[in-house]
Amino acid sequence: MKNKFLLFFAPLAFMTSLIFLNISWAADFPIISTEELKAKLDAGTKLILVYPLSDIEFNQGHIPGSINIPLPEIKAPGKLPQDKETLVVMY
Repeated sequence: MKNKFLLFFAPLAFMTSLIFLNISWAADFPIISTEELKAKLDAGTKLILVYPLSDIEFNQGHIPGSINIPLPEIKAPGKLPQDKETLVVMY
């Protein structure tokens, strides 16, 4: 009985915590192609390119002009632009 209780309520508790923690799903964000990104860069669109992996991987190769913000630090204050009009592209 105890195992059935956990199997039912553990996923429910997890989903509830996601709502209260304001966690977004990947499906909540549009995906743009490299061609679309290049067009935006060529057009001078106000954007920031973010490489969300480790410093080591960033230093091995990244798009010039991009910045490195490892995933654990994404929600840290001051990491992303305050201007809500700035497009943030993560790759």
